[in-house]
Amino acid sequence: MLVALQNLGCSKNQVDGQQMLGHLVSEGFVVTTDFSVADIIIVNTCAFIQEATQEAIHEILEMIVYKTEGKCKTLAVAGCFSQRFRDEAKKEFPEVDLWLGVDDWPRILKQQFHISVSPSYIRTLSQPLATQYLKIAEGCSHRCSFCAIPLIRGSFKSRAKNDILAEARWLQTQGVKECILVSQDTSSYGADIGSSLIDLLRDLLDSTSFPWIRIMYLHPQLVSDEFLHVVAQNPRIVPYFDIPLQHISDDILKSMKRRPLSKGVYSLIERIRSIVPNAGIRTTFIVGYPGETEKHFSELLKFVEWARFERCGIFPFSREKDTEAYSLKGKPKNNTVSARCDELMALQSQISSQICSSRIGKNLDVIIDCQGDAGFEARSKWDAPEVDGTVFIPQGNCPIGSIQRVTVTGSKEYDLVAKLIS
Repeated sequence: MLVALQNLGCSKNQVDGQQMLGHLVSEGFVVTTDFSVADIIIVNTCAFIQEATQEAIHEILEMIVYKTEGKCKTLAVAGCFSQRFRDEAKKEFPEVDLWLGVDDWPRILKQQFHISVSPSYIRTLSQPLATQYLKIAEGCSHRCSFCAIPLIRGSFKSRAKNDILAEARWLQTQGVKECILVSQDTSSYGADIGSSLIDLLRDLLDSTSFPWIRIMYLHPQLVSDEFLHVVAQNPRIVPYFDIPLQHISDDILKSMKRRPLSKGVYSLIERIRSIVPNAGIRTTFIVGYPGETEKHFSELLKFVEWARFERCGIFPFSREKDTEAYSLKGKPKNNTVSARCDELMALQSQISSQICSSRIGKNLDVIIDCQGDAGFEARSKWDAPEVDGTVFIPQGNCPIGSIQRVTVTGSKEYDLVAKLIS
């Protein structure tokens, strides 16, 4: 039987989708990318914000066409949308055969298709094969006022370290060169099981030989000097810090239930730059949160100008039902929010362009992702897949998935142009 997966949302969702396919493939199912011929279609959804929920509904409606007009015998909806809206969605989409939550999909798939695969982490990996995510925990316990993740995925729960290490060793046998640690709050790893992210990193370094280990989704309150020194002292841990800060105004941070406040955030950036001089920092900000005034936004502009982030994502506030921020008053008008997003993005674009141009003439290690019409596309240590910049290599021959040394010859707003070093 043929199975097709439509995967939406974040990297954590991507891992779940790969595991679903891995379970099915282990029982003899064959993966196809052609939904018109698939016997089983799985839509693995996101519902973090309203935009993601609308995308999930759109994709479900698209796949229902294959159920009613194609070969599809079983249509399954998995992931956060299913977890969050399953009861209502069952009534709206009777064509869907299986509703798989974030916790119960292994049990339901096993019951439906008589799967008994072990170990549980076996995955059907996506391309590029050399770069893969490794999920180390589930859920979040911070309870930020705007965030629906704890409502969907529950409180924070670390995976057993031995299970993570076993999966890491398996990924290495599959040819993975860049192992990216992910969870809703990677920095909290181990707090609930008597361990820590630092312990896990040391064990990963000892038991694997990944050239690059990247860490994503660090909480700003939990980035310690000890952790920074571990990164600085181990060249296999790329000096990339993905730390969603969300805002800088104390008034907004307090309402968001975010810590630390502005003084601690400024100190964090200074500590990173001091201890890891070659660090690249990626962050995200929410603009238009209820109560945000021009003064608060001006604080944010000044902070971004001071911090000079290598990478930055900017998002308008999304009112999510059942979160504390849902009923807050004082949300700026949509056109004001849009204008603020544009102004902040313009500032960050200018900063990014200056940082990229400063790299011209310098040598970098890059990982080769793919070959396009204009040559090879790669990423530096400061670039995570899908969200950051690209290093374009117009000439030469590079094995996909290899790590190459290049010289930067040109720059764009977010991207670099380079040539191979013979």
